[in-house]
Amino acid sequence: MEQQPSNLKRGLTLVTLFTLLTGAMVGMAWAVLANTFLDRAGPAGMISLIIAAVFTLFVGLCYAELCSIMPVAGGPYIYVRRAMNKFGGFIAGWLLIMAYAAMMPAECIIIGQLVNGIAPGVPVAWVGVGAAILFTVINLLGITFSATVQLILTIILFGGIFAYALPSLGNLQAENFMPFFGRGIAGIFMMVPIYFLGFMGFDILPQAAQEVKAPIRKMVFVIPLSIFFVLIAYFVVAVANAGVLPWEQIAKSTEAVPIMPIATKVLGPSGAMLIILAGLGGLVTTLNGFVVGASRLMMAMGKDHELPPFFGNVNKKFGVPHWTIIFIGVLGIIGSFAPQLIVLFDTAASAVLVVYALTPIALIILRKKEPDIERPYKVPWGLTIPILALVGVVPTFLFSLGILTTEAQIVFAAWIVIGVLYYLIFRRKQA
Repeated sequence: MEQQPSNLKRGLTLVTLFTLLTGAMVGMAWAVLANTFLDRAGPAGMISLIIAAVFTLFVGLCYAELCSIMPVAGGPYIYVRRAMNKFGGFIAGWLLIMAYAAMMPAECIIIGQLVNGIAPGVPVAWVGVGAAILFTVINLLGITFSATVQLILTIILFGGIFAYALPSLGNLQAENFMPFFGRGIAGIFMMVPIYFLGFMGFDILPQAAQEVKAPIRKMVFVIPLSIFFVLIAYFVVAVANAGVLPWEQIAKSTEAVPIMPIATKVLGPSGAMLIILAGLGGLVTTLNGFVVGASRLMMAMGKDHELPPFFGNVNKKFGVPHWTIIFIGVLGIIGSFAPQLIVLFDTAASAVLVVYALTPIALIILRKKEPDIERPYKVPWGLTIPILALVGVVPTFLFSLGILTTEAQIVFAAWIVIGVLYYLIFRRKQA
């Protein structure tokens, strides 16, 4: 069954689309995992960051071409379905559901823990419930309203990042970067997959493509622009984290937010609050961005009856897929009382990376299968970029599986098995 037209409203501008993507891409890892990043690669991790951004750009350009051909909610689910078959499209969509929808309970858990760390008397679960309800309501009120909230929160996020990083550049000491290749060349290669995961979120654009008030050719260029902007933010933070104090001091830190000594040295007592504010902004922009992505994906699959059809319903007044948004909000509420669901968050990267591999493959197939189809944007240099995208994605996927806990590996495999069984049983019933 082919997807029917939706009643989504065009409430996104290029600016709010940009903040939707960049806010979704940047959470709080830049602050809370700075010690891990430095411990694994030293300052040379900055090289890893650039390499990861280049490979992400290759994947992003594949998304841009396919989105220009099929600017509809569903993204890779639609692309793979058209290039391969319905089963392939379903698997792409099923994996994205795991990755996108898992963000709601995971972010609610983390937000609850962060607020509890600041104010120990505040119940973790109820903070998570509040966050889930708040962002469910925000998204139910329409894409324009949720995008405006995202814009404000993204300004807070990046305002805090640059307010921390830029003054830090004036406090750098060359000796603090030494030894620059602190963990050798192996450390650089180890960090590439980790930084690759730090750019996830640009792929929300295809899910919101039907809601953007701009020509498709302009819209798709927000993908490389957002990747480049986030690279700049990550890079200045990485320089600050490695050079204000001896980097090995940060690498050995056991604090919950290891960059606090840097923030305090550069900004004084207000530095700690700035980091917390920016980090909280990153958590909620990620949550909000993936609510948009997950709800539009599930709507597209509901319209094709790959999921229960009521998921495909769009509210006439607000122009949003209300049942999918409510479903995702309920996941957040459940997750707030069941922190074990954080394991879904751990599998999200692996799930997305499978789809990142299927997308350039779909592009290659469609170049051969439908060479004359109208392409408002076409990736240059033949098939070089999609092939290079696969060169970056496949090792990253294997690495992501390797760092999963045994429990997370079981959950990831079980999700795939459940999806295959659901598809086969559902298709048999339909037949």
